[in-house]
Amino acid sequence: MTDLTPEDIAAARGEGDLVALLLMAAGISPAKPPRQRTTEPDLAPLDIPHPGAWPTGTRRAAPGPTIPGPAVDAALRDYRRWLLADRPPASTHCPCHGCSLGGKA
Repeated sequence: MTDLTPEDIAAARGEGDLVALLLMAAGISPAKPPRQRTTEPDLAPLDIPHPGAWPTGTRRAAPGPTIPGPAVDAALRDYRRWLLADRPPASTHCPCHGCSLGGKA
């Protein structure tokens, strides 16, 4: 069987074994019959861990309180002074609400 007709190809497509027909026409015997899909694939969501990602079913914490504008400006001025002073050692105590939970550090 070396000559394929369009009818042979159409019949093989209808039966789902076109690859096997083409292999046989080339003189190669297929190692095993082609596997036919019997069921639809399972499309359930997967729980794949990703480093640094939130676990499935959780969400990030609520945002912190809004920091007033004058406090932001004061912190920025303080940071700029610190940079201009060649970054001297600083204390680790910060009185702002976001850093010390209301100044209760």
